[in-house]
Amino acid sequence: MSKKPLVAGLDIGSSQVCCVAGVCDEDARIVKILGAVSVPCDGIKAGAVINIQEAALAVGRAFEETEKVSGGQIGKVIVAMRGSFIRSKNSKGVANINYSNREVTVETVENALESARKQIKMEPDQEILQIVPREYILNQQRGIQNPIGMEGTYIEVDVHAFIVSTSNMGNIAKVMSSIGVSYDDRIYGYLAASDTLVTREEKELSCLVIDFGGLTTGLVHYVDGIIKHTDELAEGSDYITRDIGHKLRAAYSISREIKEKHGAAFVYSDFKNEEFEYRAADGRNIKKCDRLELVSGIITPRIDRILYEIKEIIDKNNYGDEFLSGGIILTGGGSSLSGMAEAFEKAFNCSVRTGTPSSDKVIGSDEVLLNPSYTTAIGAIASHFSDSNGYSQKKSSGSGIVSKISKWFKESF
Repeated sequence: MSKKPLVAGLDIGSSQVCCVAGVCDEDARIVKILGAVSVPCDGIKAGAVINIQEAALAVGRAFEETEKVSGGQIGKVIVAMRGSFIRSKNSKGVANINYSNREVTVETVENALESARKQIKMEPDQEILQIVPREYILNQQRGIQNPIGMEGTYIEVDVHAFIVSTSNMGNIAKVMSSIGVSYDDRIYGYLAASDTLVTREEKELSCLVIDFGGLTTGLVHYVDGIIKHTDELAEGSDYITRDIGHKLRAAYSISREIKEKHGAAFVYSDFKNEEFEYRAADGRNIKKCDRLELVSGIITPRIDRILYEIKEIIDKNNYGDEFLSGGIILTGGGSSLSGMAEAFEKAFNCSVRTGTPSSDKVIGSDEVLLNPSYTTAIGAIASHFSDSNGYSQKKSSGSGIVSKISKWFKESF
């Protein structure tokens, strides 16, 4: 199994790129994760490329290091994207069924999806990232998830479409092509993450996935087993780090270390206060801070603001209370902050759990699977077997990614 060409999921995040590689077992419909790497990137901000050369360096390094730790060669790349340049719209399509046998075929479904795609109104600088079928309607029979093989005379499809800025997509494509690598598929990152975390029962009950990233927070809302809403908040855990830096006058790297080591979402019942030392922004002076002051004075106010903005999105888009039945599933790097699940439970008065990839879809080391920073890239690979992967724009990539990247590095430097 490990001798097969690797499938890589590349997550273009807030200020880093994450690459996860594995092999797909077609018979068992499961992915075995063999390696994962996270690379900081100054050329990417909130999912958008702001410096092609810096982004290319990070992506090239991510691919090269992932192949080393995975012990194989990447043969297929699936890119997961997110950011404010992505919008979502609903659409419907219809297709007639062959009159002679009245059976729904793969071609019939593709025709219906193509019909839905044509109904989507887009600006000149927009294109479709991905179309996800929500339900099929066969001769007015609703709620069909997989109509292939069924009989009827016509079929309708209700889809949730993700629209991307062509220029932003073009910049990502330039980053990939500059290191000699193209992608086989591209998908919406928040959907990729949620699809591997949420059980069928939770989707049927109705639930809300919250992906707490660095500069953005994604929301994916399931109702009665299908996607109801997707939204994105332009705020994330990096803002907590910045608040700590401004308040304590510490460098970003030190502030992040303080957050991860001493931080918490709020002062909970068995919270232990302590004084800690840190190095000031000048790199010389050693300062002291009280943990209680850090949490109650800096971190909690930012968490409260993010929770308030999430509530506003929910109210504005009429989520209702439907997601409360299945609860909230948290993921993303920001979800690992101590007390985060409890803060969401308190704010929304529902069950909250930290999501981990389903063992029915993905297997691998706990070091990777339990790290929420890798969830989106893992979901990108797992989308290979997802029934909700839908219609997307696909390209083919060549083999020998590391050899191409190595050649690019030598030519560039």
